Amino acid sequence: MLFKHDPERSRRITMNKIKQKKIIGILGGMGPQASSRLVQILVDLSAKEFGAKNGDEFPEIVLDSIPVPDFIANKKNKKAALEMLKQRVKQMDTMQVGIFAIACNTAHVLLNQLQAVSKAPFVSMVEEVAKEVKRQGVKKVGLLASPTTFKSGIFQKDFKSIIQPSKKEQVILEKIIRKVIAGEIKKSDKLKLVEIARSLKKKGAQGIILGCTELSLIFPKKFEIPVFDSLEILARALLDRL
Repeated sequence: MLFKHDPERSRRITMNKIKQKKIIGILGGMGPQASSRLVQILVDLSAKEFGAKNGDEFPEIVLDSIPVPDFIANKKNKKAALEMLKQRVKQMDTMQVGIFAIACNTAHVLLNQLQAVSKAPFVSMVEEVAKEVKRQGVKKVGLLASPTTFKSGIFQKDFKSIIQPSKKEQVILEKIIRKVIAGEIKKSDKLKLVEIARSLKKKGAQGIILGCTELSLIFPKKFEIPVFDSLEILARALLDRL
């Protein structure tokens, strides 16, 4: 049986699809540059990989760049930071956010507590990175991250073998991360970052995880072994769920 095309019916279906789109809520500000970069990646991937062409075909994104006290370096600020983030989650819930993300790897230590006060599910950047590493069949992976991320063990729980930089290299990584946040990126810092990544390769790493979103902003696009960019992996996971 042939059905006559009904333009008005097609228009209503299209409008309903737009209305039913989930809003992506991003808890950002830790740091601000990486948060804004996540939004840019979401927009770019929507066009390049998900076929968005018109403005109404892109996802609705709410980014809250929150001036959270530094609880990553100073544990005394952790309680205040958690309460601030909980309030933001509740506020964004009133906007009918359909899916949440945190634009910071280290802040995932608070994920379960934030999920407990949210109506919408969180997509874990850490879990999505682990899935992608396993999907590509990488057995031994090197991790570039903040010292707090190493201490928290948030990545280690998903891998049997994870190769870490030396204590001295972790100190260098923290300095580089803080320079990125302050907008003081230098070519010498990029070279140091590459040197640390190469030292992980020498230790047996078959791939490198950029386990701090600031490092995604300065690490070279091409490297000798696979690089797992946590920002890009998170963005693609969010769009997949839409």
